[in-house]
Amino acid sequence: MESDGDSATDREDSLTRVPAKRKRYKQKFREEWLLNKEYSDWLRKDNRDLSKAVCNVCNTSFSAEISVIKRHKEGTKHVNNLKRCSASTSKKQQSIVSVFKSMPTNEKQLVKTSEIKLAAFVAEHKVSYNVMNHLADLLPKLFPDSQIAKDIRLKRTKVQAVINNCIGETEKENLISDLKSQMFSILIDESTDIAVVKTVAVVVRYFDPMIGKVITRFWNLIQLFDEKTTDHVANAEKLFNTVIGSFQKYEIPTENIIGFGSDGCNTMMGCNNSVSSRFRQRCPGIIVIKCICHSLHLCASDACKELPLNCEKMARNIYNYFKSSSKRQSELKEFQYFAEADVHKILRPAQTRWLSLNAVVQRILEQWDVLRLYFNSKWLEESECHDIHACLNDPIIKAYYYFLAWMLPKFTTLNSCFQSESILITKLHGKMTAFYKELLLLVLHRNYVNSAPIETIDPMTEINHKDLKDIYLGLGVQKELDSVENEERKLTLRKMCKNFIIRACVGLRKRYCFNDKIMTEIAKFDLEKVISDDREESVSSLFPLLPRIAPTSIQHQQELDDEWRKLPLYYKDLDLSQPPDVFWHQVAELRDQHREGNTYFQHLPKFMLAILSLPHSNAECERVFSRVNDIKTKKRNKLLTKSIKGNLLSQQAIQRHGKNCVDFNPTHAMIAKHNNDMYKNIETIILSDSD
Repeated sequence: MESDGDSATDREDSLTRVPAKRKRYKQKFREEWLLNKEYSDWLRKDNRDLSKAVCNVCNTSFSAEISVIKRHKEGTKHVNNLKRCSASTSKKQQSIVSVFKSMPTNEKQLVKTSEIKLAAFVAEHKVSYNVMNHLADLLPKLFPDSQIAKDIRLKRTKVQAVINNCIGETEKENLISDLKSQMFSILIDESTDIAVVKTVAVVVRYFDPMIGKVITRFWNLIQLFDEKTTDHVANAEKLFNTVIGSFQKYEIPTENIIGFGSDGCNTMMGCNNSVSSRFRQRCPGIIVIKCICHSLHLCASDACKELPLNCEKMARNIYNYFKSSSKRQSELKEFQYFAEADVHKILRPAQTRWLSLNAVVQRILEQWDVLRLYFNSKWLEESECHDIHACLNDPIIKAYYYFLAWMLPKFTTLNSCFQSESILITKLHGKMTAFYKELLLLVLHRNYVNSAPIETIDPMTEINHKDLKDIYLGLGVQKELDSVENEERKLTLRKMCKNFIIRACVGLRKRYCFNDKIMTEIAKFDLEKVISDDREESVSSLFPLLPRIAPTSIQHQQELDDEWRKLPLYYKDLDLSQPPDVFWHQVAELRDQHREGNTYFQHLPKFMLAILSLPHSNAECERVFSRVNDIKTKKRNKLLTKSIKGNLLSQQAIQRHGKNCVDFNPTHAMIAKHNNDMYKNIETIILSDSD
């Protein structure tokens, strides 16, 4: 039996125990609300977010909570919009449902919808347009009882017109509308396709209030040279005029351009005569960011040049030995079965792919014993196996591979991180600084690295270097060196591995500015720091660094700073586990129920979301070119750039309005464009394209 003293103590503990913070429940849209006559004429659910509702009259979305819906219904804006809609109808007033009805009812519109969905299927799956010449005739035979199938007229010419001028053109109009009202960043890259056509991919990054996220969207694919071109030089001036002209054509204000990102070549990022320098002149205060993925790849590639050529040569020789011979690959499989190793193919070393080298090294180490057994049985018979056999039986070469297998993942992991579509601009400086310091600590004394400002550290200064024997090169290297008796070869390996690390550090220092004031300040406003106890007292340090984003008047700057200072008072109403862009969108949606639903934060979310719209890498442009290569193949090598652009925009529209072509529902704008006007300018495409 417990004593009275123990019971009292338990009661005191239960009284002083702090209750766990409950996660805020998010109300989902309820279908029964549509049965209420007060809401049925204008309310519908948001298919993109089940916790949101949409007003058809005001064309806005809001939280799917009955209190929020009632407040919106009584709002001045909604009442005025409802009156305007009512005034435009006849005396026998149509209901709001019929005015804003989302799905077509008559058969003609159903046929149009079906043709658009079929065209979306062709665009998403990169199907040859010529397929439609037979599919359109096949559908009535497959579905003889369907009048819609009989009425579909969708062959090669029409499917191109629908893709380019219905789906693609509607997506373009949506982008134009977004960019006219939102601050955005521009990302560009150039490439040459399979038909040796040089194009520039233009991508934009901005905050989309409809979905509440920062998104990256394809904007344009511009062909630099055509049959009318007389000047075939792709210099900075031509690239800049081409890119900026694609926005001026649609009267998108250059004041909305806040960031520019590209790879680090001189044409793009040179100090004086480059695309970036011209953007700085046209858009003073623009933030220019060099693609960090390209920089990391170049650092790793340069560092690998410090290692013996035999390492790369062996990898290429092994791949070339097996690549074209079914017999040799079959023999290798027998050795893999015998050694109870994983049955994997040898990978190809590719210099242009960011993450390929690490995968090649890992695969060769995985198959090392199998490959050594195989080439031990071949080297006396085939002369091309002599070098491979010698390398596979050399523990020093294997030690180099262990070093690469330990070192390269440090680059590829960081590279993979920055290739993602997540919001990483606020984490960029911290991740790069931590990675640089990790490499420095391998070759420099710890006290020096920790005490000196990181931007002043010179990796080449030998006075701060560790002794060769004290440099850590990984457990695999040490294991192989224990079996080597030649001390001179051991010393050479250590020197080369040290030079690898130093050259990588020099490359990072050259390609990334570790004392960049803008990136240093932006890093202070990472979401983890925003919600921490040691958050910044003010955001005023960002105002002079971001003139295109910050408010211009001192009054608005003060209002923004006041909103920043009062933000912690509202943490209880926010989901702090969300990504940064979703978090700041939540802040923007916080409303004062006692002041007609006015928002608490009018300046701060817009300011922060603009910062999050800055680019951290150019990976999205590379993805565009990957999709271009999927569309323009060897068999479709005569596709025009305009046709490819229509496919890319259509694929993007499908993702915007549904996850895939199955869930995709054509909008009213797409259906309205499905008329004879969609054949405008299509003749040149039909005559030129060979699909």
